[in-house]
Amino acid sequence: MSNFQGPAPRRTGPGGRASGARGNGGEDVYGAASVANALRALAYLGGRDTARVTDVSDHLGVARSTAHRLLHTLRLHGFVEQVPGGRQYRLGPVLMALAESRAAVESRSRIGTAELVRIARPFLEQLRDEAGETSNLLQLDGPDALFLDGVDGPHVLRVAPRTGDRVPAYATAGGKAQLAQLPVEAVRMLYPAGLDQLTPATVADLAELEADLARARRRGYALNIDESVTDVHGFGMPVRDGHGVCVAAVTVSAPSTRGGRARAAGLAPLLRRAADGITSRL
Repeated sequence: MSNFQGPAPRRTGPGGRASGARGNGGEDVYGAASVANALRALAYLGGRDTARVTDVSDHLGVARSTAHRLLHTLRLHGFVEQVPGGRQYRLGPVLMALAESRAAVESRSRIGTAELVRIARPFLEQLRDEAGETSNLLQLDGPDALFLDGVDGPHVLRVAPRTGDRVPAYATAGGKAQLAQLPVEAVRMLYPAGLDQLTPATVADLAELEADLARARRRGYALNIDESVTDVHGFGMPVRDGHGVCVAAVTVSAPSTRGGRARAAGLAPLLRRAADGITSRL
């Protein structure tokens, strides 16, 4: 863990209360003191494995009851958590989720979109030839999945590539393959207002999405059965960089007449070969 503990404890006023941003009448302007204490408490926890209420109280220069209320509020929102069976606190799942999401963003920035597309193209072509269907490369962009590249399938009746299109990630196989690599808390933060229905088959809510992503993690690939476009089925697998961070996804898209859940087992090895091939070149 980092040794950063935040700024030195602030000057305290009478009764051990921390002085903060105050108006002319002495009032806490916009709750600035509370916000500052919350941020300093998080920075303090970030520098150690766990801390007690008294540790946080002493560091902030506030009463123990104030520190307890602060930690309680942070715990309710997932920024800190209590160690099971004790009175210790540590950083919570929301911050861990943000850290993992940031790692993925930094990895994508290092690679670059143009470089990723260049590396992936021959593997998309091979995937198209082996599957006999349109193949795509997608990347998470906030709550959406962005289609970076695609290769047309060989059949007259086929799904056209959607290069340049942006679709809610939860409604695409490639988007779900990447969402499944994120902590649950990070996925929830992407959709604070819930999920919009693109078709009657689109996942209806966050609980259903979380269950779907859990299945995708167990299988190793994600499915889109009529969820973004009716009668279009997608099969997606995550692509990782050399450090194991998910940076994109490859998919196969097929009309429903050649799709269905039963076809996934046959496509999974082809998707894995394409994903592993891209990873080997990153």
